[in-house]
Amino acid sequence: MTTRRVAWRRSDEVEADEVCTLTVRDTGLSLVGTVIGAEAGMPIRVEYRVLADRAGLTTAVHVRDLRGFETRTITIERDTKGRWTIDRALARGLKGCTDIDLGCSPSTNTLPIRRLRLALGASHTIRAAWVRFPELEVEKAAQTYTRLDELTYRYASGTFEADLTVDEDGLVASYADWRRTGQAIGPDDTAPLDTRA
Repeated sequence: MTTRRVAWRRSDEVEADEVCTLTVRDTGLSLVGTVIGAEAGMPIRVEYRVLADRAGLTTAVHVRDLRGFETRTITIERDTKGRWTIDRALARGLKGCTDIDLGCSPSTNTLPIRRLRLALGASHTIRAAWVRFPELEVEKAAQTYTRLDELTYRYASGTFEADLTVDEDGLVASYADWRRTGQAIGPDDTAPLDTRA
């Protein structure tokens, strides 16, 4: 079992800090994190929990978005047949998606990077269920990852393209406006958050 905790900072039109814990077990992995900061002068706090199975495919996502005094939540699930639901309603538009992409965080780039295990110079396009913030809308997005060197990938989706660097566990060190500010390796202490239904 591997547990790694990282902190990131974002400095553009959104000023935010994030802490995320990656836990890898024989049964799969979890990403549990919190983004806190301000957007357009509004205090924001986004809490998320992402679960993936042994193959690295997303199985469940829970998000709580707090902006000022408004709180919204969304639950997204993918079953073993590849069917997605949003708040228990079938989401046919997400057919073919394999991964979740939380637009508020660099953490979910870890999922395809770890799962694809691209060789140097190799490229692969996935379909991701992209959660847009602050709308909390989910749409299918084609995303291409190209491995440039041992720890650097080029990400491209639509007209957006950026290089990202990762550590040996596939967690992002730098990506667009996000920069890692801290990291630690430790015991498994995420079970209360990532195992509840």
